[in-house]
Amino acid sequence: MAIDDATILEKLERLRSLTSCDFIALALLQEHAGCNRWQYVIGNSNDRYQQMVIKKDQGLAGSVLRLGRWVKLDDTHPKRHQERLHCPLMLAEQLQTAAVFPLMPIVSSQIRGLLFIGKREQTSFEHDELLAVQYNIDTLASYLFVAEGGDAHE
Repeated sequence: MAIDDATILEKLERLRSLTSCDFIALALLQEHAGCNRWQYVIGNSNDRYQQMVIKKDQGLAGSVLRLGRWVKLDDTHPKRHQERLHCPLMLAEQLQTAAVFPLMPIVSSQIRGLLFIGKREQTSFEHDELLAVQYNIDTLASYLFVAEGGDAHE
């Protein structure tokens, strides 16, 4: 099954509408940590994301890589203003609320990609919005791995 960039962007746009997010980014992680960047982006206000490298010790994406699970930063977090300053993508896109989810092949526990969602208004994520992401994450992961020439079942 051939998956192209347009299909992935269409799925991201659909997810953006389900979650009422202003911004969504998707990254496939490479073996060389210095190469990891956001490849698919919807709702960006500038192109600064193109210069950003995803690092284990920086921002929400780094927290996901360290912890191996999804994380969020919204108005329920007591130190959200301080934590936001450590997330380059939130600063560049002026996001007030964000969550990052790991993308993993079905039969592996290794994180192979990241999904970043964010809102420019200071609000919390609704339970249904987070469920929509979790419901669609496996499909997104399989599309991403097929598009990049990998096997979704590795």
